Amino acid sequence: MNNRLTRRFILKNTENLKNLNFSIPIRYERYYINDNLRIQKKYNIYEKQVLMDNNIVLREKIDINEFEDLKKKAYKEIIRDSYVYLDDEKISIKRYYGMYEGLIRIEVKFKTEKEMKEYQRLIWMGEEITDSLLAFDRDLSKLDRELFLKELNKYI
Repeated sequence: MNNRLTRRFILKNTENLKNLNFSIPIRYERYYINDNLRIQKKYNIYEKQVLMDNNIVLREKIDINEFEDLKKKAYKEIIRDSYVYLDDEKISIKRYYGMYEGLIRIEVKFKTEKEMKEYQRLIWMGEEITDSLLAFDRDLSKLDRELFLKELNKYI
């Protein structure tokens, strides 16, 4: 994924979602081992992901035993569901649980810089958070509950 061509928004009001057409959610379990290494379970697929400084993610499938061993070394767990907006598949919703309960992030992916700059958010989208600590799971993983709520309250 090219995060450079993605804008992120907050969803303030879940009532706005009731009449929208979304896919069935995909559950992501992410465990952060250090700043540049996380493991992830999505469906029954286990991955080790190396996070580069430019937000490029290198993925490698691993087996359940390696996953469980690495999970024990994690400093943070992030659980979220991801939905695709079926009326415009460049839009997805990320709904967080556990420590990050309350965050519902909207991500809009673009093919070009021009398309990204000209994009007008949809009426049900809240404030843009692309440059905030809420924009990336890697940044979220460094926030405790108190700092997370302080950051979230800036936008909701």
